Amino acid sequence: MRRLLAMAWHDLWRRPRRTLINMSAVGVGLFLVILYSSLMAGFMGSAKDDLDDTGMGHVEISAHGWRAREEPSKAMTDPQALMARLALPPGSQVGARVVGRALGSSAHGNQGVEVDGVDPKAEGELSAYFNDVRQGKRLAPGDDKGVVIGEKLAKKLKLGLDGRLRLMVQRADGEMGAGLYRVRGIFHSISPAISGERVLLTMPASQALYGLGDQASVVIVQLSHPEQADDLAERIGSALGPSFDVVSYGRLLPELKKMESLISVMQLGIALFVYFLVGLGILNTTLMSVMERTREFGVMMALGTRSRRIVALVFGEAFWIATLSVAVGLTAGLLVSWFGQTHVLVDFGKGLGEGFDFAGTTMRTAVKLKLSVPAAIQASVLVYALALVVGIYPAWRVTRLQPAQALRAA
Repeated sequence: MRRLLAMAWHDLWRRPRRTLINMSAVGVGLFLVILYSSLMAGFMGSAKDDLDDTGMGHVEISAHGWRAREEPSKAMTDPQALMARLALPPGSQVGARVVGRALGSSAHGNQGVEVDGVDPKAEGELSAYFNDVRQGKRLAPGDDKGVVIGEKLAKKLKLGLDGRLRLMVQRADGEMGAGLYRVRGIFHSISPAISGERVLLTMPASQALYGLGDQASVVIVQLSHPEQADDLAERIGSALGPSFDVVSYGRLLPELKKMESLISVMQLGIALFVYFLVGLGILNTTLMSVMERTREFGVMMALGTRSRRIVALVFGEAFWIATLSVAVGLTAGLLVSWFGQTHVLVDFGKGLGEGFDFAGTTMRTAVKLKLSVPAAIQASVLVYALALVVGIYPAWRVTRLQPAQALRAA
């Protein structure tokens, strides 16, 4: 076997330029498959993993019927007791919110806003923008007369620190409610919608504003592994019963799920196309090598060399092409993908800013790669197997050779 591989190695470099070109095509093809897979995993992974950019949860729990119109009258009672009942995976974060619409007014104008009543201690783990206060300070526990607002909303209403914001709402009992608050801080969000509409109050302040007592609108659960969301939502829903609606981000953001499926199909199509080109490259090198050496094979057969030994020689050449190409392509793909996990290699930010709203979530324009070693190895194994499979046809041609005909070949 060692001698056969040595002979195959020698034969492969009879035409070094052709061999290098075809090896490069195979290696670059594998590299592109790994790179594209890492790019799409990073793009979709950031949308799922960074739901805290929009303040959404991977799983959300609300009273039955609340989500249809988000009416304060359909809030859930005793959210703390409900959260204590939840059996969540390790690393999960959970918190309750009061969510409602309001008319926000200042001395310079008014704007429809979304009011989020939050527990400042828990919200820091649930919302990226809660911690990203660019002016002033974060919302503090017990500060029931303070609000934190988005940068774009502050600009629209011309509000600065310590400015007065009046909120008018429809209370849970159907009456109108109002409150006057001081701006304690102005937060930054990559989502234009959040930056332009969201107002943060403490939970007690929002409960008083909407007349909710100790009720809350929704319980937010964020997971370390978003792929667990559907199973967890089903399990919690079964445990809580029909009085609660439990939904995963897949139901909240169906368009995101559709896009994820579409990207998977595109990724498969591109990979198959690259594999097809890789196969043609290897077939070309091996077949041309066989055709050029037809007379040589005839001499070997006339001297008593068995066909299976010559077939093994042809497969040996395919083995070397596959081994070297896969080694280079896999190494390059892993290194670039590893580097891209901590450095931005793709940025669509020109004209879009830091992010854009799509399908109910926020997509970052600066995309980092997400390396999946198992996926990279799987792609490499497929290329390797393909290299050996396409060697079957050239090997079959060798078995059809007759020594006399081969010796007369030009």
